[in-house]
Amino acid sequence: MRKLLLQLTFIFLLTTFTYSQTNVYDSIFFSGRWRTYLTHLPIGYNVTKKYPLILAFHGGSPLGYQSIQYQSRLSEKSDSAGFIVVYPEGVKFAGNRTWNAGGCCAPATSLNIDDVGFVNSLLNTLNKIRSIDSTRVYATGFSNGALLSYKIANQLTRRFAAIAIVEGDFVSYPWQPSQPIPIISFHSYMDQNVKYYGGVTTGTTGTYFPPQDSMFTIISSTYSCALKKETLFHDASKYDHFKYSNCSGNAVIEQYVSYDGEHSWPGGQSLSGVAVSTQFSATYLMWKFFQNYSTSLNTGIQNVAETPDLQTIALIFTNRINTEKIGIEGTYMLLNSSGQVISSGSNIKDKDFSTLSPGLYFLKSENSLLKLIRQ
Repeated sequence: MRKLLLQLTFIFLLTTFTYSQTNVYDSIFFSGRWRTYLTHLPIGYNVTKKYPLILAFHGGSPLGYQSIQYQSRLSEKSDSAGFIVVYPEGVKFAGNRTWNAGGCCAPATSLNIDDVGFVNSLLNTLNKIRSIDSTRVYATGFSNGALLSYKIANQLTRRFAAIAIVEGDFVSYPWQPSQPIPIISFHSYMDQNVKYYGGVTTGTTGTYFPPQDSMFTIISSTYSCALKKETLFHDASKYDHFKYSNCSGNAVIEQYVSYDGEHSWPGGQSLSGVAVSTQFSATYLMWKFFQNYSTSLNTGIQNVAETPDLQTIALIFTNRINTEKIGIEGTYMLLNSSGQVISSGSNIKDKDFSTLSPGLYFLKSENSLLKLIRQ
């Protein structure tokens, strides 16, 4: 116990001094109590620029933000990639911080803490006080925090462009997000806390977690994915990479599963001596994944009808877009109906879109947003 306390103290001091220049520890009053969170602003943060945002939820721990900031190194990635990362904290009871993810974990579950409401209120606050691109908001979490990431994606779907799960499972049924949301997951076959093939955890909660395949079968069926559990890479000495694709709303589900490591953050720092996978970096891969997705160009595709500059009469096109009819010049971005950027640049009139599937698209120029329909 003394060794563990020394390790946790070291982590606290390390994260405090390493990130102190760009860290802001703050709180909001929600549901009768003060809820705390740490904001890490990237180096060179400029209020005139809009930044992507990642919410990172810690696992059940005596520590809050210090644990996931240390193990994930997301703050370091924030500095190099240029996004804001916010580390919310679960309510602390009896020296431990947990999240109410539905089927786990006490005491947050037994006390029915409204963590979904807290996240929603926190996002409202962050949008007011920070320079955030509200179309590029993402969530990730470790263990109990991963469980909460699933829950908020299910209940606050339209607020997030994609989520990343690290050693977690979905335990708040049913899975019924308002629209398909892209998911990337990281796991280890050696994890005994959230077992890949299902079972009761060896951790303190006594929770039964279903097999990962069963969970993704439910989610991919909800998404109407045509390709289920396609194996993109397999090496029993390294890791497996699975993908579920051709889903409704252009959503994608990916999972990396290592043959080393335990209940830890792959490619990150070890907490309390738990083995960490060296086969891939969850932080690197999730950011690469996140960059493919946004909810819309400005206020969210779900709110696109409320955007003043949106032309409500859609332009129909086949292989090329006739810009003479719509007066778009200079740079552009073309998005599909789920907000994923599929083409950008200049001189859109010269682009061939014959490979695009029929359906709804959005074209953004410097001063307008246009609905397009490809026949």
